[in-house]
Amino acid sequence: MNQDILRKLARSTKYQLLYNRAKEMTGICLFKNITDFSDIQILFLYWLEVYSSLYLDLACKEDYISEKVIEDNIRTDAYLMWKHQKKDKKDKKKEKESSSNLPKVVFTESVN
Repeated sequence: MNQDILRKLARSTKYQLLYNRAKEMTGICLFKNITDFSDIQILFLYWLEVYSSLYLDLACKEDYISEKVIEDNIRTDAYLMWKHQKKDKKDKKKEKESSSNLPKVVFTESVN
């Protein structure tokens, strides 16, 4: 199946609503089967989560995200790459800050 179709379904209001409610409530299921998902079901769940995250970024008024970005697969991919690179830079910065030459205290559990 073409991923473009899965992405279109995953970003639709209907499936976003069902997905988010299914995460909150146990009585709502996206599929008839509840285990042993097929590859296409797993891919659909992946895109549901990606678009859920994008809509959350939009609601939080994050930089460079808009409805137009979400509606266009190429722009979505570009935004996701930018977001990933931004996260990597933050992680590296934290790593540098935490690797200062200040002494550290390590607590261990004593065995009696």
